[in-house]
Amino acid sequence: MERHFLNTGLIAIAMLAISAGGYADTPTKLETRSVALSETIKIGDRIGHIRFLGMLQLPNPTVDRMRFSQLSGLAWDDDDGILYAISDKGYLFHLQPTFENDVLTGLKLLKAFHLRESGSKPLMGAHPDSEGMDILNGHNGRKGDAELIISFERFPRIVRYRPDGYAISEFPLPAPLNDAKMYQNANKMLESVCIDSKLGVLTVPEAPLKGERQGMTRIFSLEGKSWSYPIPEGNRISALECLGNNRVMALESNFSGILGRLEVFLKIARLSPDGSPMAAVPVETAVVLDTGKGHQIDNFEGLARHRGNRFFLVSDDNDLFFQRSLLMYFELLDD
Repeated sequence: MERHFLNTGLIAIAMLAISAGGYADTPTKLETRSVALSETIKIGDRIGHIRFLGMLQLPNPTVDRMRFSQLSGLAWDDDDGILYAISDKGYLFHLQPTFENDVLTGLKLLKAFHLRESGSKPLMGAHPDSEGMDILNGHNGRKGDAELIISFERFPRIVRYRPDGYAISEFPLPAPLNDAKMYQNANKMLESVCIDSKLGVLTVPEAPLKGERQGMTRIFSLEGKSWSYPIPEGNRISALECLGNNRVMALESNFSGILGRLEVFLKIARLSPDGSPMAAVPVETAVVLDTGKGHQIDNFEGLARHRGNRFFLVSDDNDLFFQRSLLMYFELLDD
């Protein structure tokens, strides 16, 4: 049973207030800069099994003392036309992307909220480590009823939030995810989460849990099922996106030193309906992006489906001057 933070009466009143008030503040058009994926890959070009449809370098303004940086999770609300972004520091941003001929060309910042739980106080500490995000009721044809599912590091948790940042309830984690001692360290916990209509809420530790077989990690359902997922040594998983039909897209990355080579992988895994904790699930690589091959990428950590086979990727700049917040848009090709 979920641990609830707010009663349903308060939720209903608050949601009515949000619906009635709308977005009173004037949206801020962010001063973005278009970035080519490489010198040879332009907008509309194919690389691997994706088509590149634009990438923006984002500025880092401060809104109500919340810095627009360290973006680590994304979710798309198709009913309200909002792209939600979560930062490591527990800030929730409402964004509105703009397109020309299906190419990502700009971004507006609509609102910014603190994540809040019991007592209505913002999450404590300078680094709450909110990481992964997905959405409930974002594609049901009704405005104003979306909920966000957010996963955390430092203390492994998955919590359900309203779009204004107030927590609704916390999901209980199955063993061994509920034991912090089973993770490699506090910074390699639950960076990813997605919701499958049949398999429920899915998550995977950033690095394999202690005791996992060599070369394997596990994708977990909060209902208790798990699937063995093959992962090369040194790779970490920072995002999942549920694609339907028991398929998930995983975002993996591999760093070779702080200022060295970065490789980013998008992979598609097919999960059996009943779980397969022993046999490895089949995995196909959709694309490999590699700074060693001239790809202008950064620390991609957030992934969200937009519409159809089109997706957003966002990078976490870690608030470091030599890293960038990049928002990339691409199409997954059927072949």
